[in-house]
Amino acid sequence: MSTDVRPVRGVPPKERNPAWDLFDLLPAGIAVIDSRYTVLYWNACLAQWTGIPGETIVGSDIRKRFANLASPVYTSRIDQVFTGGPAAVFSSQFHPHFIPAPLPNGELLAEHASVIPFDGNGERLGLVVIEDIHDLTSQVKMYRATRRLADEEIAERKAAQEALRAANAKLNLLSSITRHDILNQVTAITSYLFLLEQSLAPGSQQQEYVEKISRQVGMVTRFLEIAREYERLGVSAPKWCDVRPIVERSAADVFSGSVQLEDTLPDIEVYADQMFEKVIYNIFENAKFHGEHVTRIRAGFIPTEGPGILTIEDNGTGVPEEDKTRIFLKGVGSRTGLGLYLSKEILSLTGLEIRETGTPKKGARFEILVPQKMFRLRE
Repeated sequence: MSTDVRPVRGVPPKERNPAWDLFDLLPAGIAVIDSRYTVLYWNACLAQWTGIPGETIVGSDIRKRFANLASPVYTSRIDQVFTGGPAAVFSSQFHPHFIPAPLPNGELLAEHASVIPFDGNGERLGLVVIEDIHDLTSQVKMYRATRRLADEEIAERKAAQEALRAANAKLNLLSSITRHDILNQVTAITSYLFLLEQSLAPGSQQQEYVEKISRQVGMVTRFLEIAREYERLGVSAPKWCDVRPIVERSAADVFSGSVQLEDTLPDIEVYADQMFEKVIYNIFENAKFHGEHVTRIRAGFIPTEGPGILTIEDNGTGVPEEDKTRIFLKGVGSRTGLGLYLSKEILSLTGLEIRETGTPKKGARFEILVPQKMFRLRE
């Protein structure tokens, strides 16, 4: 591309500086103007952006080509460059199109422009430097749009969470009322069964039926008690649970001192649902009713490169290989079949997992897998 300065509008050829050709190597728009706004140089980058070859614009008034530069917003600051003032900087935020350059998609190139004073053969000239910040501007716009969408989604989620919380509160209230009414009816049935049993001959088939009915009524009562215990599951926000006192309380409540507790736990807290203590209680209760001859319980924690492992093991009968995963299914077990199933559900609320890895006939070993961010060790 030729950028020779021609004697247009009184611009003498001697003002042409061959060193300016180096500006063609730069990935920025470069032009040189004098105090009359005459273009003395127009580099290849500007020619590509604007579609205006250097030979057609050199020697002409840049304000005639780009009318926006005739505005006092620009001239008042550019004029100062030629009268001894500092460089004039036109930010992309307020002047994004110093020299309008169309893009294939119809938009204009986003620009950051500066007019820098420099000496050209004794005359103060202006070096126009234009940086292409279109990609950066597009990224900022995309970020803002993404942020706006994210804010809207967060607001929608919060509204949905509030609606869900209100719905849960109403359901829990209905559940509480219903459970209370059922318990009243169960109490009445139990009373009538007692009176009926007293009127029957000992050892009769009728009395056997009454005893079976009484056991089933007792099971209904147990299910209602479980429903009461778990109706708050997931309603309250998770919290940091101090593991050692939870283990000690649960062991005392279940075994009442009849089993030796070996506590090798560090000072550790686990981020879990507020019913985490019920999980530990269920594991101990499982040892009491299914371990048969448990005399010792050991609790510990193993930090690993992956999840930390909270362990609770006993010296009871253990869990058969074929039941190691089944025991966490709903309805599996000789009692209600809900304890370990619900324990798994409680832990899953914050990404925790539970498994049984003990040796059959030598003892059960429950391992709670705690992701790295879900536990913290206190010094």
